[in-house]
Amino acid sequence: MATAEKISALRGMRDVFSAEYAQRRQVERTLERHLRLHGYAPIEVPILENTELYLRKSGEEISARLYDFTYGNRRIALRPEMTASVLRAYVERMQDEALPLRMQYTGPVFRYEKPQQNRYRQFTMTGAELLGASGAMADAELLHLACSGLEQLGVSDYELVIGHSGLLESYLQKLGLRKQLLNFLLRNMENLRKRGLPQVVESLRAIFPEFQLNADDDALEMAADEAGGDHLIMALREMTDAEARQAITDLLSSLNIRIDTNRDEGEVIDRLLRKIREADQAPKLRSALDYMERLGQLRGAPAHVLPRARALAAEFDLDPRMISGLEATLDRMADCVQLRGEIALDLGLNRGLHYYTGLIFEIHCPTPTGEAVQVCGGGRYDRLISILGGGAATPAAGFAYGVERIARLLNAGGSASQHRLDAYLIPVTEADRAACQQIAKALRAGEAAVALSIDGRSLRRSLKQADRLGAALVIILGEAERERGSAILRDMRSHQEWQVALAELPNRVQALLSADAAR
Repeated sequence: MATAEKISALRGMRDVFSAEYAQRRQVERTLERHLRLHGYAPIEVPILENTELYLRKSGEEISARLYDFTYGNRRIALRPEMTASVLRAYVERMQDEALPLRMQYTGPVFRYEKPQQNRYRQFTMTGAELLGASGAMADAELLHLACSGLEQLGVSDYELVIGHSGLLESYLQKLGLRKQLLNFLLRNMENLRKRGLPQVVESLRAIFPEFQLNADDDALEMAADEAGGDHLIMALREMTDAEARQAITDLLSSLNIRIDTNRDEGEVIDRLLRKIREADQAPKLRSALDYMERLGQLRGAPAHVLPRARALAAEFDLDPRMISGLEATLDRMADCVQLRGEIALDLGLNRGLHYYTGLIFEIHCPTPTGEAVQVCGGGRYDRLISILGGGAATPAAGFAYGVERIARLLNAGGSASQHRLDAYLIPVTEADRAACQQIAKALRAGEAAVALSIDGRSLRRSLKQADRLGAALVIILGEAERERGSAILRDMRSHQEWQVALAELPNRVQALLSADAAR
């Protein structure tokens, strides 16, 4: 047992056995074919990338979730998703291509997150990227493509949830919040809805504690009053940190004011600078949290949400084109083939990644337990190509499916010992083995999965082995059958047997397998 524990898979990684693997591959092939038929050409990108690629795309917040290490004096990481790599490939090799570009991908990704139900540290993504196209028609294409891909797999009970990242970010930018506070609020929109405003405020205070005045600060406030008070504070707020520190130091020196403290003068100055810059943040934070609460309540059928969204945008003086753009996207989707799933707007939706610039969406499916699981997500990221070094501003949008989640939804099931074979060939003696090899070759030419008994077991034990392997059919060939130019064909499900001429065997096998698949 101890030895097994030492060589077991890393926590959050897992082995995938044949039954589940077959189901996953079926999902991948179906989705890849669906994307190809819509003009999305395949691209394969490396599993390893420079860590800087992901830091530039998602910021330092992603660093805790990266499998990140240094090798040969280079900082590299296992890819946590595919979009960054696809866009890097575009920037390096494809900027001369005619736009729009439609690309698709499939492959494993790695995230160092806490393993839990439906979430592992290694999983598979199949996705699509649409580069060089923007507007309602482009967004509608992606939304319809994502939903119809699920329908190709037979999944019709789903909910498409559509949001817009600009509705939150544009208002927070308008308030003039510090970058750190703005990023905190963007990351905590979902927490506000799930845990409530008090929980978010508590986290906010833990990260940005209120500045407390003490005797050291009195000297600095006296200097500020002598130098012009409010005008100085306004000027300091506009300066960079380095400029503001130097200005305060010069001011103290010119007024011959000393700081009576055992602490480092630079530490005291930095503390005052933080206070000056945070003094006007409290009312802005209150406005931001009020807006976020109200925005998070805008969820439901589009006909119900859109009028309320227009009213909220007017009240807070936001660009009405964000709402009209969503409305136009829904109209363009209505022009496409009718979808089977439900469509909802959720204007508080936040996918937790700051690079989204407009449309965002998720697709959720119910599980047998009644809970919903997200199987697809994506959106628009029009600034990302420029962030990654693109020569010109290029609109971009895309989405990705979680392949394993879809496979489990389709009831992949299976255990480590299961393996599906179409046919198991049993030569009665060594003299029958060559003829069995020829039969196997003919059956495989017809795409049948065939295995040959190779261990010299008795017929009875070979039949038991075929049953354990999950073979649908067994073909038995002995001396008597060879002389007649036939073989015994047994259906392992019904236990029926037939003498079948060797020339007819491939057609008979295919007919039985087709009938079994139709049941």
